[in-house]
Amino acid sequence: MTDTQTAPDLRAAAREMHDAGLCVLPIKADGSKAPAVRSWTPYKLTRSTPNEHDDWFGGDRSQGIAVVYGAVSGAVEMIEFEGLAVREGLLEAATEIMEASGLAEPWNAVLGGWATESPSGGRHYRVRVEGAEVPGNTKLASRLAREDEYTDEERQRLREKPGSRIVRVLIETRGEGGYGLVEPSGGSVHASGRPYVRIAGGPASIPVLDGDTVAAIRDVCRMLDRLPRPEPARTAPRPAAPRPDGTLRPGDDFEARASWEHILRGIFRPVTTRGSETYWGWADGVGGVKATTGRDEHDRLFVFATGSDFAPEVPYTKFGAYALLNHGGDHRAAARELARQDYGSRHLAAVGPRPSAPAPAAGPVSTAPRSEPAEDDQQDAAPEAGAETESDPKGFDYALTFGLPAAVRTPYDYRVTGRGVEVLSTSGENWLRVTFAPLVVTATFEDPEGDQYVELSWIDRSLGRPRTISRIVSRETAKRGRKLIETLGSAGLPAVEGDARAVEKWLAEFEAANVGRIPSEQLARWLGWQDDGTFVSSPEDGIKVDVPFEEQRGPARAHTRKGTLGGWKETVAHLEPFPVPRVAVAAALAAPLLKPLGINSFTLDISSRSTKGKTTALQVALSVWADPSEHASAMSNWRTTLYAIEKRLNLVRGLVTVFDETMAVTDDTLIDEVLYQLPMNHGKARSGGAFGNMLPWETILLSSGERPALSFTTSQGAAARILGTTIAPFGDGGGEAAAAARDGVLANHGQAGPEFIQYILSGLAQPNGREALKQRHRALVDEFRGGGDMTNRRAPMVAALVLAETLACGRGLLPYEPLGHDVWRGLFTAHNPTDNRPEMALDVLREYVAGHAHELYSASRGVMGERPPFSGWLGTLSSDKGVMKVALLPERVRKILADAGGYSLDAVVGSWVDAGYLETLKSQRPAHLVPRRFDGARAKCLVFTPEGIAFGGQDEAA
Repeated sequence: MTDTQTAPDLRAAAREMHDAGLCVLPIKADGSKAPAVRSWTPYKLTRSTPNEHDDWFGGDRSQGIAVVYGAVSGAVEMIEFEGLAVREGLLEAATEIMEASGLAEPWNAVLGGWATESPSGGRHYRVRVEGAEVPGNTKLASRLAREDEYTDEERQRLREKPGSRIVRVLIETRGEGGYGLVEPSGGSVHASGRPYVRIAGGPASIPVLDGDTVAAIRDVCRMLDRLPRPEPARTAPRPAAPRPDGTLRPGDDFEARASWEHILRGIFRPVTTRGSETYWGWADGVGGVKATTGRDEHDRLFVFATGSDFAPEVPYTKFGAYALLNHGGDHRAAARELARQDYGSRHLAAVGPRPSAPAPAAGPVSTAPRSEPAEDDQQDAAPEAGAETESDPKGFDYALTFGLPAAVRTPYDYRVTGRGVEVLSTSGENWLRVTFAPLVVTATFEDPEGDQYVELSWIDRSLGRPRTISRIVSRETAKRGRKLIETLGSAGLPAVEGDARAVEKWLAEFEAANVGRIPSEQLARWLGWQDDGTFVSSPEDGIKVDVPFEEQRGPARAHTRKGTLGGWKETVAHLEPFPVPRVAVAAALAAPLLKPLGINSFTLDISSRSTKGKTTALQVALSVWADPSEHASAMSNWRTTLYAIEKRLNLVRGLVTVFDETMAVTDDTLIDEVLYQLPMNHGKARSGGAFGNMLPWETILLSSGERPALSFTTSQGAAARILGTTIAPFGDGGGEAAAAARDGVLANHGQAGPEFIQYILSGLAQPNGREALKQRHRALVDEFRGGGDMTNRRAPMVAALVLAETLACGRGLLPYEPLGHDVWRGLFTAHNPTDNRPEMALDVLREYVAGHAHELYSASRGVMGERPPFSGWLGTLSSDKGVMKVALLPERVRKILADAGGYSLDAVVGSWVDAGYLETLKSQRPAHLVPRRFDGARAKCLVFTPEGIAFGGQDEAA
């Protein structure tokens, strides 16, 4: 601010906003935009007072001012268009779409209400939401940054991680739990030095709109998002390889010729078109814009509403949309119908010399009889022209060697012997080796997404005796010889890279010559819910299970059955007096309910410092679906890597996952990352789209250990996705019951889960079955809601466990009465832990320092020659320009936090640095460990700022 400028009257601004029912905060004048209070969390719940405003904004202190949005300010939400969005015309685009979709009046009220121009040229608009809760801060629209926009830091990140995405946020909101700077903030408050400027209205002129209207406005803003979206195969089928003869598949032809108006007729109507993009509303004209097409050259459909058959914000091709609307997502049925409508063109007859002998009749080897030839997802059926075969001179016995039907034959120009596969040379004078042992296709598979796989089998003699090895690979891999040899080389595939083309051609010829003879089966790539609505609880269910990762094979095999259901029920009868192991069993049964109820994955944590049955409780829960013994692989340990955990979670979609012994973890941040990522139902994004990128799952994670899982995390909101109890599972006198339960489930397991899921499937198959299940769950959610926000957020998870136990008891699977609702409340909903663990941990440290000041070394103690206390120096106390600063030894801090409640220093120190509670020194590694000299020694310490730990008479407010 120059000498000629008048200092802004922040006190008057605060009074104006307070009179309008808003909660205001002071902001530091250092460009950080951080609140100038020690903790602003209380102001998310209670408005600041005029007396506080006098303290904050009195005098001539250089500060900024901000508004806290959400319920504390009367349900006010701020919609922000970044300066970049304004410059690129997104504000004008949003206005045009609002007007075309019937939202012109409320949108103009927003634009003409209280509007602010930010220092970057952005626009801030406020709206008061009536009849609905204000959601948290939400990014509505973003795009990838262009290369010329990269900062030096972003370029460095790309050098370190080339696959990283650099994103520019365009439109976002500030809602519940958020705040935003307002005018007349200026000067050093913003990094640019420019001020916030009011351009319309003021706090008293904030428009009031109903929740549905505000949601429609947010939906329009979301339609301006330009981030690339993943395209699931069920909604946007992957393009198939071109046919050799150049003919079109029905789906490909439909994609080229059909119009969106024809496909969406009766569901959506076009509202307006801007450039190549068309915006759609409901066909009956009610409501605003609900979908877009033509966003880019791929012309995908994106739906932003939940009232249609389409999944929100998921890209659909024309063929994918047609298949969903007309054939329930069955791509095969859709392709057949399109072929009948003259889409696509038929296969031409095969060309080339073939023996004149007639082809032998094919036996019925398919899993189901067919009245017409097989079809893939987007093509019509291939006739069997040119499928004549000739037996090799040695008469190779495929039935005896590989268990194939007797009708399987060797293709023309090939022969198979015990030495391998050979092909006749072009001259017809000699045989050329293709493989070094017999190698054939023994089965074909299709998973519920329509992806195809083949099972390859060969004879291996590496152990000195012949044995058959079988592996399943994608059809794409089987058609690419080099990739096939790379994939299966370590498994002993009898081929070398130099013969890659010959191998891929042999496999294609063998399969083509035996169409209808090679068995075809359904394939599952994971356990649990499949995309076609079936549920695979075990590889023993009659559906082939082939997992994508080698590490998943052991846990998949562990999902097996042993003993009897009656034996298992007799075993779990021992649990009746013990609520905690019963809750664990309920969680195992609740896992398949997540999908029909629409609940994200969450964690049930059983922790205590006792040794009274935590592992046994998890074993009993796991026995619902799998072998819980230590030699099986279903029960995992926290001593592993993040990627290994993601692969373990990726095995299941609706089954429980168990990780024991949190104290075994080698890096506390691993549990932190897992607890943060688990509710997202997918793993971390990995650079370059590598295999293993964003692995999906759907599970309830059961965890146990001496330390609560929540003590490892700094993720805001993590407590809302974790149900935790510190009650010993079998109490003080339950040792005998625990031993009986453990022995019983080792002898009887894998029985209850399959029985329970059949009961659930039969219920879902009834008219309105899914809605009835949801209604029962909603009723329980309402019952378990309480006075606290955390209790309300955890209520859906508690309700899912209660519902699972109630259903299982009613079915007779559990030999006891359901737990009373008061018991559930006592275990979970009455407990209301905060999720601000860094602040909690710092409070512990502040209290300790206040009570142990005599353990802080100072210069005066050195002059007086004081001896160190019995426990050694806690740290040092020094003066810097009249300000007393506390520096603590990290190992002492680590022990204080662990003893106080299982807090992890490593889990909270990053948040302390971000909040400005610790001094940092760039020359140090890590930067937050700063050298201090005391008592003749030099040690690295955690040096706290006065905002972190104030000492003596200092004002602890920031």
